[in-house]
Amino acid sequence: MRYLPFVLTIVLLAIGYQGFLQNSDCSEFKTGTFKLLDASVPNYLIVRNDSIQTETAKSSIVSTDFYIRWVDDCSYELTYKKMHNRPSSIKLPDKPIKLFVRIYKVSGDTCWVETRANTSDYVSKQRMVKIN
Repeated sequence: MRYLPFVLTIVLLAIGYQGFLQNSDCSEFKTGTFKLLDASVPNYLIVRNDSIQTETAKSSIVSTDFYIRWVDDCSYELTYKKMHNRPSSIKLPDKPIKLFVRIYKVSGDTCWVETRANTSDYVSKQRMVKIN
């Protein structure tokens, strides 16, 4: 029993440290070039500056531009701007496309995001690694 306060302190410190690792600073992910991992399309790249995000599947000539607006340190909104080289078979929805993205975990150059569109209730969870 006399070691209980010591053990509790160690456990609480370990839990706090794990939380810090998973919720570290998202600022490294505000700009740069990223590769989307776990994607259904391999070699999916994202290039982001302070106002525009461009997404490109390397197996395709199609790319999509979004306006980006950071809501807080780890959450941002993407609003559809333009699709380049869009084949006529790809139809755009009648409603403007907006994506709500939240970075929920950071570890080094990798972050985990969850994304929801204004056109669906589906939430996608994916991993992104910063490559530049």
